[in-house]
Parts: sequence; structure tokens; C-alpha cells
Amino acid sequence: MLRALEQEALPLDVALSNGRPTVVEFYASWCEVCRELVPAGYEVEQQYKDKVNFVMLNVDNSKWAPEVQEYGVQGIPHFVFMDGKGEPLAAAVGRLPKEVLQGNVSALAAGQQQLPYAAVRGQTSSLAPQNSMVASSKSAAAPRDHA
Repeated sequence: MLRALEQEALPLDVALSNGRPTVVEFYASWCEVCRELVPAGYEVEQQYKDKVNFVMLNVDNSKWAPEVQEYGVQGIPHFVFMDGKGEPLAAAVGRLPKEVLQGNVSALAAGQQQLPYAAVRGQTSSLAPQNSMVASSKSAAAPRDHA
């Protein structure tokens, strides 16, 4: 279901140029926490898709490395909530209660600049899969490991 959501998501360049607020989710297909949040995320997206852009960027795709750097993604899932001009208003990282996503997206849809959950952090997955060589190397994984 995660891949299906990615395929349905709006391309980043379109989202940042159409004047609507945007939620960007950084994720990976192997991310357990990301997969757990799919049902809640899908429900919120269906409710607000006519007012808010939803973009999904897979951190395993090197195409998104500049965005990973720009938005300080160190653990996933990582959500960035942007106004209609593409300016970040808030971020939330990790396993989030549905209320956090719902509250921030509702505020975006209403045109609010102050979001109710501006910096929320829950349990995350590191940027490298647990069985990768990078993840097993302590020196390589330490800056991104948030276990």
C-alpha cells in the first residue's frame, strides 16, 4: 500500500508551484513505522486531497538526496508541512498519533500559518535499512541512527 500511495502522490515540483499547502513525507518501503502509519495517512489524505498537496519522497531514491539534506531528515517517517508558497511551517518525525497529522493538515487546509503540532517526534527508523552494510557500520550509521 505504501508504493500505491507514492504513485498517487503529487510530484514535488507540481506541489511546490500550484499555490496549495503541501505535506511532504520522507519514507522508505522497508520502514516499519512508515508502513504502520499508512492507514491513518491515507484517511487524512482522502479527507483533504482537494485542499492540500500530499507528496511522498522515498529516501532510498538518490534523486531526493538534496531534499533529505535541505529538510534535515535524519529519521523516517519525516513529515514537512508547508504553506502555499512552499515555505516549511512545521515538521513531525516518527510514529505520530493520527491527531498530529490530522491537526496539522486541517490547519494547513484552513490557511493557518501556526500549526498545532509544530515539532513532534515519535519513534523513527534510521535512514538505512537495518540489514544494510551501512547500518551495521557504527561509524557510518551513527549520525543517522535514532534507535
